Amino acid sequence: MTLKTVDGKYKNHNIMLYTLSTCIWCKRLKSKLNESEIAYSYTDIDLVPYMEKEVLKKELRQMKPRLAFPMMFVDEEFIPNMEIDKKIEELIQDG
Repeated sequence: MTLKTVDGKYKNHNIMLYTLSTCIWCKRLKSKLNESEIAYSYTDIDLVPYMEKEVLKKELRQMKPRLAFPMMFVDEEFIPNMEIDKKIEELIQDG
């Protein structure tokens, strides 16, 4: 898997994003995490080789049958898109 890591001041949680390189909402989420100085890792699904992509999509569908990006996981817990902004505030407060 093509995993990229972004360093930040807040590192208390394992944050993983599954994104698309061309998605405006994915770019917004990455920018928000960067501005908030929260460390995270991500994979742009559309840039992953085909066979890896199919395996990854299958794994993600086990957690959320209908794929919609970005997909954010905090300590392996899926965070629904409508709760992401609230979660980011919690991560900052948690330090």
